[in-house]
Amino acid sequence: MLTTVVTVLAVGDGGPLDCCDEDTAHVWVRVTAWSPRRAFLTGAAPFAAASGTPAAELVGVRFLADLDLDDPPGNTDTAGERLQWPNLRQAPPLPDEWKRTDA
Repeated sequence: MLTTVVTVLAVGDGGPLDCCDEDTAHVWVRVTAWSPRRAFLTGAAPFAAASGTPAAELVGVRFLADLDLDDPPGNTDTAGERLQWPNLRQAPPLPDEWKRTDA
């Protein structure tokens, strides 16, 4: 397990991701260490709890989680991954010197 960045790309409010899911809010997240192009669908509740932010305001928020980078989820789940986010916490802000100013 290694600590890696998880970025919320989009928030949705639809049906539950599976039969046992009570929360209908979900997020699309990117784990660049797993795939720089693929987004993963997962429940919004752990992200809202870790940040103290309502699910609707999570877009663009970065988190840290301890993930197995050698075992990413497969590509066969199209109804929403039931992913786990061990030690999920909001990432600290980027230092100003890391931010581009010429864009």
